[in-house]
Amino acid sequence: MSVAFGVIRDRQDQLFLHLEQTYPSHRVLRDKIEEPILWLRSPDELVPMIEALRREPATQFDRLSDITAYDNIDHVDGPKRLIVVYQLYSLQHHTRLRLKIAIDQDESVPTLTVVWGAANWLEREVFDMFGIRFAGHPDLRRILMDERFVGHPLLKEYELEARQPFSDSLPVRIATGFESPEESH
Repeated sequence: MSVAFGVIRDRQDQLFLHLEQTYPSHRVLRDKIEEPILWLRSPDELVPMIEALRREPATQFDRLSDITAYDNIDHVDGPKRLIVVYQLYSLQHHTRLRLKIAIDQDESVPTLTVVWGAANWLEREVFDMFGIRFAGHPDLRRILMDERFVGHPLLKEYELEARQPFSDSLPVRIATGFESPEESH
């Protein structure tokens, strides 16, 4: 194991212990590569928690790396249907943290665009793929799928083979092979 890897592993361990001590009423776990996961109890905790994690000298999470979600239809992670996942990174400490919030399909999560401008398109992608609404988002609309598309393709109830052709869509030609430059003349 390299020295740098050992230092980062030690920092991740220190972060895990800090989170357990600072947030004893929250569930704090480790993932398969020993990085911490902090479960929030409700969406109302999100913005205050993010602000605290940015401000605390022991954490200083200054970067939102990603926002994603997954469909918890099998209830492995509790009774709520959807799990929203925030990936945070501290440039100061070189540590990562995953925040998770379980919500039902009719619940919304507060937008993080008030904290990080980069949350704008990340939240739009999660909305488009899962139908999760972000309260206070300045422009919550589809970003990947056509505006006419019905449903959210990453929900597990969406049929794998389902298609929604639009009459004005351009025809698509899928290449079956590639011609060499000599064959094209």
